[in-house]
Amino acid sequence: MDNNMDNISEESLIGTFDKLVSEGVIVYGPSTSIKVEDEGYPMEFRICPALLTKPHTVGAANPAFNKSRKWGPGSDMFCPDERLILTQLNGTHDLALNLFCVDRPQLLLLTLDSYRRQHESLTSDDFEAMLEVLRRFPSMYVIFNCGDKGGCSRLHKHMQGLLGPPYAFDYLSSASEDGKKVPFVYFSRRFNQGFKGAKSSDVLEVYTELLGRCRKVLELREAETCPHNVIMWDNWIIVVPRRNGGTQGASANAGGMLGSVWVPDQSAVDEWLRIGYVNVLKELGVPST
Repeated sequence: MDNNMDNISEESLIGTFDKLVSEGVIVYGPSTSIKVEDEGYPMEFRICPALLTKPHTVGAANPAFNKSRKWGPGSDMFCPDERLILTQLNGTHDLALNLFCVDRPQLLLLTLDSYRRQHESLTSDDFEAMLEVLRRFPSMYVIFNCGDKGGCSRLHKHMQGLLGPPYAFDYLSSASEDGKKVPFVYFSRRFNQGFKGAKSSDVLEVYTELLGRCRKVLELREAETCPHNVIMWDNWIIVVPRRNGGTQGASANAGGMLGSVWVPDQSAVDEWLRIGYVNVLKELGVPST
């Protein structure tokens, strides 16, 4: 596998994606959008029935894929078709198409060291790979769900690329200036030099500082794992401390905290409504008030 993204355009990505969907390799189908607001916070629920086959919890089995090859020793992620792998980045990550998709296309960034774990914090190599994706595919944002409480469903360390923007991004990124209320605590920084000019070491430095603030809010000792979400889009990095992966049947990953929630059916939306949209976000994150 070459280490070159020059021959991968958004157009070629979609071509490969569509072909693998038509052959039943990638699980993807139509979704319905429901847009709501609670205490001013905007949210979009994408109901995607194709997600019913996705394993949503760590350790969950998926009979359809259990015989597929794993993504390396120690990995709990499946690679049923080599065409899912688009290229290798910097000798550290595979850039691949996701098996279970709400977007067309949706990307996975997996560590080549398949013993790396999702509860570990991000490294300079991870940011190098994330920056490459953001530069090559300007319509995409990248997320990282750190640990069970961060909403991850697989243990092998990976990030994801999704079609931007996250639904509540504009609201959230301008909240402090406009005095708008965000229901949960988050920390953010805009890179004035842009992702194009940012080095992975710059991003790591900012992330380390924001992660330290997450630890404080969650009252964690240095040695303890810090569950959190990372979202990178439009030259911003946003880090969200997490207390829970789900509550009373409602759950969210990094995208969900930023207003883009993907669910397999209407009953999941009903759960959010029953508990209260903002109440769920406060339970998953740290309430801002």
